[in-house]
Amino acid sequence: MKRFYITLITASLFISSAFAELWKDYAPSESVTELTVVAVEPNYLDDYLVRLERTWVQAAEVQKELGFITDYAVWVSNNADSPNVWLTMTYPNLAAMTPDESRWDKVNKELKKRHGDNEEELDEIAKGYEEIRTIVDHAILNQVMYR
Repeated sequence: MKRFYITLITASLFISSAFAELWKDYAPSESVTELTVVAVEPNYLDDYLVRLERTWVQAAEVQKELGFITDYAVWVSNNADSPNVWLTMTYPNLAAMTPDESRWDKVNKELKKRHGDNEEELDEIAKGYEEIRTIVDHAILNQVMYR
């Protein structure tokens, strides 16, 4: 019986060492990336990207300059039928994603100062999105940092 217990303990130690452990072998990064996956209708990719630069990209650039996000990117694939656009926005941590009226006001004030945002124009752009694209997926990602 003693031999059985020694074998069981040895086997359990071997099995537990074969699996990676959170915080010991790897850890999620503190920064988080928001990923939006988009399917743009055929022949509308250029139009979508131009509209996106006028809205999402300008707002992301202001947020980055104000230190609210650490980076953003627009990814496209000319070979993919659908989805074909991926938008990423990286925050220093999950808390930075929390809605905040002060940050909202600062971003909007800076956008208005730089671009003199015309509400009618922006509304028209936003309404046009619905005709040419579909949001396929949305995720909050943590990069895995191996130790």
